Amino acid sequence: MAAKQMQPELEMRCDDRGDLFMILDGVKIAKRGTPGTPQAKQWVSLEPGYTVHMTETETVVEYNGVRLH
Repeated sequence: MAAKQMQPELEMRCDDRGDLFMILDGVKIAKRGTPGTPQAKQWVSLEPGYTVHMTETETVVEYNGVRLH
């Protein structure tokens, strides 16, 4: 019997300084760019291989080009 793949747990969390993070299975994988910088309104990767972007309807997380969420 094949093992059932579970959807990774994804959450956004704001810290006490107002920084917004994308957390996948308890690991901070991306941080929202600071307003007034070239990275504003973009997700900046904190872990190698991860990319995060948002569409009008969903948040997309990829690891080395493979969609996880």
